[in-house]
Formats: sequence, structure tokens, C-alpha cells
Amino acid sequence: MARWTIDRPMTQTLDGIVALRVRIIGGHVNILPTDDPATFEVTDIVGDPLLVTQEAGILTIQYEDLTGPGFLDRLRPMQLSAYKRVQHRRATVNLRLPHDCPVEVTTATAPIVAAGISARSQLRTASGEITLDEASGETEIATVSGNTAVRGASGNLKFNSVSGQLAVAGGRLSALSAKTVSGQLLADTDIAPAGRVRLNSVSGEIALRVPADTSATVELRTSTSPVNSDFGLDRRSAPARTILSGKIGSGVDPASITVNSASGRTALLRRAPEAPAAIPEGA
Repeated sequence: MARWTIDRPMTQTLDGIVALRVRIIGGHVNILPTDDPATFEVTDIVGDPLLVTQEAGILTIQYEDLTGPGFLDRLRPMQLSAYKRVQHRRATVNLRLPHDCPVEVTTATAPIVAAGISARSQLRTASGEITLDEASGETEIATVSGNTAVRGASGNLKFNSVSGQLAVAGGRLSALSAKTVSGQLLADTDIAPAGRVRLNSVSGEIALRVPADTSATVELRTSTSPVNSDFGLDRRSAPARTILSGKIGSGVDPASITVNSASGRTALLRRAPEAPAAIPEGA
């Protein structure tokens, strides 16, 4: 096993990397694809040193006292602020990896930027922003209050947040699953045949825009909030519940769209032919 304790800027090139794990507090994490050997660079390091290991092809970057699986639990603000000068720990970690390298990144406040990932990726943060470009694998994102922007994605995307916003623009997804308490869920994307979209919110707004020729079965459910659709859907209303449902398009392998909201406004929007995908401005 190769091992480095890093307390100053450092760059290292490595062969044989098959997976990445990063657990840091503040700073930045940037991941880009490469056809060359993997490279990691640590800059702007403040506070305790980072521990970097390479074992059985797995590159791990973390703090020596935050190595266990319970690290994510410490992201709760009350616990995190009191944990061993954690507010004084930050580092910028830049990585160039093969596009098919699985990625697992956990941060407290550090933003995460990743591009060109085609393998499974898990991105988690308390309050850092997440930006994901041109991902094509299976992606799981979890935040407490951090906002997430996804551009040009394909494959499967799963998102969970308390108050963070999800904004998706472009791409073609086979599955989109998103849950939030008060964050907005805003998406303008193509849905693959037989794809599944599941959006759930308590009080955050939901706006989903799909191409005009999308074929899908649709059900939009709200409790006390307004719900609207640019497509012709049947509307059923009852005390404390409104449901819009029906089939849109005429494809033989329709997708499935289900939206649930308690008090957040909800809209299913139509993207005109030839119009570029753009993040909806809200319901």
C-alpha cells in the first residue's frame, strides 16, 4: 500500500487506479476525465494534513481521524461545528481519472465539480454545491442544504436533499428519482423509452419540462398546492388532494412520470421542438 501524509501542496501521478474515495471538510473537489494515468493534486491546504492511500487500485483521500463509515453522520451542523477544529480544515483536491472509474466523494462544505464520469458515482455534501457535467453512469447525490446543477446527463440519477435545489438541464435520462423537503426540483430533460421519473417534495416547487413528443404515462399529485400541465391530462379534485393523470404522446414504449407534492407548486411543461433544454424558472 502506498501512503502519503500531505500538509503542503503536492501532485502525484498514479497507475492502476480503479476507484476513488474522497472525504474532506472544506475547500474544493474537482474531477475531470483523462486517458492518461490518474493524477491527484492537493493545493490550498489549511489545518490538519490529509491522509492519501493507494491500495488494491483504490485511491482514498481523507483525514486520518475521519476514516470510518460514520463520517457522513458528522455532517449534521451541530455535531460538525464542534468536532476537532473542523471549521479550520480545508483543501483543494484536483483529480484526473479514467472516465469509467467509480467515484465516492463526501464533503461538509466543499463544493464538488465532476465531469465525464461514466461509472457509478456517489456525491454527498452538507452545504457544498455540486456541479455534474456529462455524466453517463449511475449517479447518487445527497445534500442537506447544498444546491446541485446537472448538465447533459444520461443514465440514472438519484437525488435526496433537505433544502437543497436540484436543477437538471439537457441530457437523456433512463431514470430520475428526486426527493426533497423544501428544495426546488427543476428539470428540463429527455426521458428514454420506458424511463422512470419520480419526483417528491413536501414544500419545494417542482417543475419538469420534457420534449413535446415525449411518450409517457403521467400522474401528478398535490395536497394543497397548485398543479398545472401543458399537456392534456385528466384532473380529479377532492378535499386536500388534486390529481392530474393520463397518457401523453403515442410511443409504443412509454416512460412513466410520477410527481408528488404536499404544498409546493407543481408543473409539467412542454419543450417546443428544436428549443434548447434550459432549467425551468419554477412552477
